[in-house]
Amino acid sequence: MHKPARSLGQRIIWACVILALLCASLFSFFNVIFVYTVEDQFFRHQLMDEEKRQLQQPQLVTPLSAAMQIFQSPKDFPADLQQQFKPNTKSTEYSGLEGRHYHIRSFIHPSVKEPVWLVAEVSQQLVVRPIRDEMFLLYGVTTLLMLLLAAALGFALARRATRPLTQLAELVQKDQFRPGFAKTFPANEIGVLAEALEQNWLRVQAFIEREQAFSRDASHELRTPLAVIQSSCELLLAQAWPAEQQQRLEQIQHSSRQMNQLISTLLAMSREQHLGQTENIKLEGLLEQLILNLSPLLDGKNIELELQVAPDLTLQLNPVLLQMVLTNLLQNAFLHSAAGTIYISANAQQLLIRNPLQDDDQPTELTALFAKGRQSSGYGLGLGIVQRLCQQTGLDLQLERAKQQLHVRLIWP
Repeated sequence: MHKPARSLGQRIIWACVILALLCASLFSFFNVIFVYTVEDQFFRHQLMDEEKRQLQQPQLVTPLSAAMQIFQSPKDFPADLQQQFKPNTKSTEYSGLEGRHYHIRSFIHPSVKEPVWLVAEVSQQLVVRPIRDEMFLLYGVTTLLMLLLAAALGFALARRATRPLTQLAELVQKDQFRPGFAKTFPANEIGVLAEALEQNWLRVQAFIEREQAFSRDASHELRTPLAVIQSSCELLLAQAWPAEQQQRLEQIQHSSRQMNQLISTLLAMSREQHLGQTENIKLEGLLEQLILNLSPLLDGKNIELELQVAPDLTLQLNPVLLQMVLTNLLQNAFLHSAAGTIYISANAQQLLIRNPLQDDDQPTELTALFAKGRQSSGYGLGLGIVQRLCQQTGLDLQLERAKQQLHVRLIWP
């Protein structure tokens, strides 16, 4: 399960908070570096000034500052400084015991052969270190206040910036579009998006209206000749005919009724209307009737049928939709099957139709087998509509090609 993505408002708030935290952290860091550097430079200049004074004297003299001392060797340093002193480094700052802090500088005096050392014990002159805890506390409180201010500012900016986008998202989610709704949004990127959505929505509405008008006209135009065919069949069947002609008339009557049901169902699907109630369907009888109706498609072909369905297998489905799905699946198998055996079986879990494929019916996409074929004279619906019918009834349609055979599985809900 995917985690829900943060909204744009939350992203803006977090961006402001992170930016404030980064700025506060960088400010505090550079401020600490600055005050420490200024303090160290102050002591460094004190030692440099004392060095210049000593070099102006013919002999080493006592430093002016009581905090400074001159040593001719590091061995003469105070004990705590000797422990920390590193002779081979450029370090000039050392921490001693009991809060003492040293700054040192070496130079060569003309009166002495070896370098001498100026040592300043500056613990009494330190400004930053004694107030370090208070300074860090101040920086922490300031950072927290900046974060709160940034969060409040980010929240205000997020609400102001995302309000039009939120309103547009609500319109899309609730499908509450009205003509001219794009004019209520500001003339920026969101306004451009709203204008594009309105134009697309108007085109879709116009298309739906045209489709509904076509559906009404097609319903009338198609049902009128079917009604004539059905009434003519009823009049003809009322007369006495030889058995063969009687069977043909019954097939015409059954096909016209089936066509009428198909038209009603397809029109209902196009209008997203309710397609009727489910019924208990004897699958074996339905399959036998459909195979009989489609048997002319097998005339002249070296094809055998093998049907294995449990006599008591009953399904609770919409009969019209199920008949349409099975008709198209069987018609596809009859039209595209190579010479051999078409195997049809059904159990409580699924229906399986397995037929051999012809050499010239080996498309890369299996869905191409549901296109109207070269040998087809019928009115196959195509896989797209068949899948929609399956969705309406809760069926799961699966296609699989195994060697030279096509396996079509229809899994019951």
